[in-house]
Amino acid sequence: MQKAASKLLMVAVIIAAAFILDLKLDLFPAAAESDEAGAMEQTNRLEQLELAIAKEFQVRSERFSVSYTGDKQQLSEKLTDVIRAALTHDDYSAYILDSYIYTIRSWGNKSTISIEARYRETKEQSAVVDTKVAEALAAVLEPGMNRHEKIKAIHDWIVTRVEYDQSLSHYTAYDAVTLGEAVCQGYALLGFKMLKEAGIPVRIAEGSVNTGEHAWNMVQLDGAWYHLDLTWDDPVIKPVPGNERAAAAAKKDEGAIRYNYYLKTDEELRADHQWTRTYPAANAKYADTIRELELQGTEEERARYSRLKLALGLHWLEPEYTVSGPEKLRGVIQSALESRTVSLEFRYEQAQEFPEALKAAFKNVNVAVGYRASYEPYAGDNSLLVRIQLEYTK
Repeated sequence: MQKAASKLLMVAVIIAAAFILDLKLDLFPAAAESDEAGAMEQTNRLEQLELAIAKEFQVRSERFSVSYTGDKQQLSEKLTDVIRAALTHDDYSAYILDSYIYTIRSWGNKSTISIEARYRETKEQSAVVDTKVAEALAAVLEPGMNRHEKIKAIHDWIVTRVEYDQSLSHYTAYDAVTLGEAVCQGYALLGFKMLKEAGIPVRIAEGSVNTGEHAWNMVQLDGAWYHLDLTWDDPVIKPVPGNERAAAAAKKDEGAIRYNYYLKTDEELRADHQWTRTYPAANAKYADTIRELELQGTEEERARYSRLKLALGLHWLEPEYTVSGPEKLRGVIQSALESRTVSLEFRYEQAQEFPEALKAAFKNVNVAVGYRASYEPYAGDNSLLVRIQLEYTK
């Protein structure tokens, strides 16, 4: 009897153990689903917090509070990342934000985050920028312009109306449109505002150059991204003490618009710019893009891109405007002398060897001629844009 009872008890224990095992097997998936749902919910709450903070920065709120329900420890650990993510929603807000501090007050799972922010540009000043930008765009953008033409028009407006602030004290688009001067950040902010209002996808990029920290723009055209450095296309012209000729040349050239840093690839810009943050890859050469567009669309559209290529100086990259070495230079000079040409313009590919190659090209010529040559770097590609004036002796 006792043996029978013992057997029954063992069976009962085995059945109970099996029941508990089955119960655990049923409960674990539910617990996993619950943890996953909790993590998802927490992530969603952090994203909602990010959006709420981004909205306050964009309207220039100086003091504001936002509520949060969830794990206060995780909030404390993640809040700095959340604020940084909030600033990625609008580059303009991010680059006029001077500083911020925050405090967290929690009661159970409910928290209040209070933020105090200081801006380099107030809400009222941003309103002035908006008005000035609207007026400028109305003046420079013509009906029927494509996006390529709009970018050039905006580029030209900024570099002809804003000067680099050598006092290094004016950082905003407001300074650029009211004082007419700003550092690189002001150029980039104004470029961002104007391009965005014109419907061009645009970003502000930052990194460094040989003079220190630097900011510029990136724009998207037909799905491809390009770098656009408005500051470096508007160089500071410093007087040369005791050199009146150089000063006069600088003054004469002061009104020229340059396109050396206009819609560049990553590779082209890295010649003198560095950056560590991640930005959209810029791999398409704009000269190739324009060359392709010249072959597409209606006759009027093709003509528009041809005019644009000429205005940007991209035609110098074509073979008929390029001199590739000393032998070809000698042939160009000889041909010009035979036809009594008085001026020459071309792009010479090997910048360092040009002075000696030019002297050699005029050596032992059988024509009585004098010449004046001027040249400057072309678009950072180790080539020169050369201009030669020929003066014949009668």
